Amino acid sequence: MSVLSVLNKLAPATDTTTTRLKLGDFQFADFEVPERMSIPARQKTVIHQLIGGKRVIDVLGVEYDAFSWSGIITGAKAGDRVTTLEHMRDAGKVLKLTLGTYSFNVVITRFTPVFEFIYRRPYTLEVAIVERTDAPVRADTLTGALDALVNSDLGKALDLASIAGSSSVKGATTKATSLIGEVKTAVSTVQSAINGVKNFASATIDEVQTVVRPIVAAQKLVSQSITQVETEANSIATLGGLVPGNPISKTITNLATQAQTAVQLPALYQLQSVLGRLSKNVQSGQTADGVKTITHSGGNLFQLASEYYDDVSKWISLYITNHFTDTTLTGINTVSIPSNPTSEIETS
Repeated sequence: MSVLSVLNKLAPATDTTTTRLKLGDFQFADFEVPERMSIPARQKTVIHQLIGGKRVIDVLGVEYDAFSWSGIITGAKAGDRVTTLEHMRDAGKVLKLTLGTYSFNVVITRFTPVFEFIYRRPYTLEVAIVERTDAPVRADTLTGALDALVNSDLGKALDLASIAGSSSVKGATTKATSLIGEVKTAVSTVQSAINGVKNFASATIDEVQTVVRPIVAAQKLVSQSITQVETEANSIATLGGLVPGNPISKTITNLATQAQTAVQLPALYQLQSVLGRLSKNVQSGQTADGVKTITHSGGNLFQLASEYYDDVSKWISLYITNHFTDTTLTGINTVSIPSNPTSEIETS
């Protein structure tokens, strides 16, 4: 029976192996596990000092510093275990670090073994944290805010289309009725398209275009409806179109038409505004989700796609996002680099 096993039985509370420490496929054991480890982290902020002593603090997120620990590798295979850690350090790959309930993706930045004896190798190991993987998934504020805006506008558009479509008055002229009915159908199509996108903050250009096209179609119908309704309203110069010699039935029809257009026009104008805002919001995710804007002189989109995406076929995303008319860039250009590029051409 080894001395270590005896000590473990006598003082199990001091057994460092009860703390699980694993780096990649390397499981630390016995005295290789340190007595304590600190995990330094801070909330990254930018503080704006205002006149009068007030402050505005922008919160950028949690940032982890590199941390290190020390231990002693012992036993007949101490040399082999040191060599394994040296190879992991030299490879420079991202590894999973597990410490109890903590979990991180890390890169070994320093591993310093000390040769005391063949069977005893004290060491110090330092890692840089790429990300913490065990933390609860934080709500994406951009996703939540953008989706809320889109859904809010969609709800308003549906209500306005319903108001415009259900405001017919008995006896009024019905030239614009069928057109307004098409508006209501078009807005319902927009609703179906929006429901097909999981979130607009990370949506690809392909997904966004499936929503933009129905919105554009709805906008055209709304514009045509406004023109038609205004024409009907302007054709009646006075209240009820009271003109000497006009029959009473004509006056009643004119009054009903004026009452109808008085409800339809405000709803259609508001709907036109809401659809315009909706179109901007659904397209903002491409440039809001970690967008990068660069200033570039000359060259072409193929070079930029290769440089920023490592994929020449993604030039299409740059072409669409920046509304370029040519793949060759002349002069000095400010180019937006979307975070969710596409390599497929949209066809209308």
